Amino acid sequence: MHLGKRLTKDQFSKLKNENDYIVIAAGAAKPRKLNVPGMEKTLTALEFLQQSKCDCAKVGENVVVIGAGNVGCDAAAEAFRLGAKSVTLIDVQEPASFGVERQHAEAAGAKFLWPRFTKAVTNKGVALTNGDLLPADTVIVAVGDMPDLSFLPAEIATEKGFVVVDETYATSDPQVYAIGDAVRPGLLTDAIGAGRIAARAIDDLLRGVKETYDKLPAIKYERIKLQYFDPRVGEFADTASCATNCASCGACRDCGMCEEICPQKAISRSETSGGGFEYIVDSELCIGCGFCAGACPTGVWEIVGNAPLE
Repeated sequence: MHLGKRLTKDQFSKLKNENDYIVIAAGAAKPRKLNVPGMEKTLTALEFLQQSKCDCAKVGENVVVIGAGNVGCDAAAEAFRLGAKSVTLIDVQEPASFGVERQHAEAAGAKFLWPRFTKAVTNKGVALTNGDLLPADTVIVAVGDMPDLSFLPAEIATEKGFVVVDETYATSDPQVYAIGDAVRPGLLTDAIGAGRIAARAIDDLLRGVKETYDKLPAIKYERIKLQYFDPRVGEFADTASCATNCASCGACRDCGMCEEICPQKAISRSETSGGGFEYIVDSELCIGCGFCAGACPTGVWEIVGNAPLE
């Protein structure tokens, strides 16, 4: 590991020459800014939250957060903690925020407005394209982050600032793979799944085996549960103790809740070859009550409506 070092194009080329394959898992840590006048008067959410962590952040009475995702909600809740009297989050679409971040922001008194488009940031606040002016002493921008791909050579294709990959997460250079937020913004579990597919594909290539893999489907955010997650736990003794404190990953934990809660006994557990297991639904018994989907802590079950009868 070489920490705290920036990677240049020449160094990346050297790594390629010294290794058979490279996996880019650099994340997205470069805050995105809007191309409107007055951006120099703003703070990115990352800057604001870093300052807050160091106890050196300050806000005025009126705060506007541009971007109403989960990071924007984090910034809003923190602004209230630091003494803000009014915090307004604006977005160009219905906010994508969810879960405890949204709940904390709303509980603190944050106001959400959409669709709203920023025209400029002035000394008085945020001017919108519809002619409104949102008064603001502090303006925080939370419109997402971009990966820093300045080390990539021109032959590796990118699109809108992200690396272009195929179904195995290989880039336009077959020697280079990319996963996680360097490819597209997503959850940690999305990145882990992509990493597994890339690792299997590289291993197959090294062994001379050719297989095909489907990308893992993204978990719908509304299905994410946090029953087992405790944010106060910062470190774990081993992987087993870590697994008992997980957020939803879309993988069955074999807890048996669905089988127990089903009023029609439509769900049953069975062993599979190789020591695995599966939960099977008897469509003749299922009444579509949704108890299994509501009880499942990892969002495995999903209720799909029947096609209407003609």
